[in-house]
Amino acid sequence: MRKKGIAVLGALSIAAGLTGPLVAAGTVSLDLSDFNDDVMRDMDDTMKRLDSDIATRDAKAVASDSSSIKEGLGYAQEYFTKKGNFDDAVRWAKQAQDLVEAVTNSVQTGDFDTSLNKYDSLVKTCRACHNVYKPPDI
Repeated sequence: MRKKGIAVLGALSIAAGLTGPLVAAGTVSLDLSDFNDDVMRDMDDTMKRLDSDIATRDAKAVASDSSSIKEGLGYAQEYFTKKGNFDDAVRWAKQAQDLVEAVTNSVQTGDFDTSLNKYDSLVKTCRACHNVYKPPDI
C-alpha cells in the first residue's frame, strides 16, 4: 500500500509540476497558494478553547467557539469542493461540522460526557484530514 501511495504522489507531483508550483501537503501534492492559512490557525486556537469550555461547562462559550469552528470548516469544505477531486477532504469537513453541532447540542442539554466524546471524535476527524492535506510548514 505504501508503494502505491508513493507512486500516486509521484504521478501527482510530475503532472502538477507541469501546471504550476505546488505545496506537498501530508501525502498529497496540491497547490494551496490560495488557501487562507489564518482560517486553520484560528480554528486550531478555537479548538483548544472549546476543549476547555466543555470541561468548565461554559455553554455560552461553547456555542461561540462552535460557531467560529463551523465557519472555518465551511470555508475548508467550500475550498476543497471548488478545487475538485478532493472528496475525502470535503467529507471530513462536513463530518467535522456535524460533530461541532453535536458538541453544541449536547452541551445545551447538559450532557457534557457526550460533548467530550463528540469533541474527541472531532479532533480525530480534523487529524485525519491534516494527515493528508496539511503542509508540513503550517
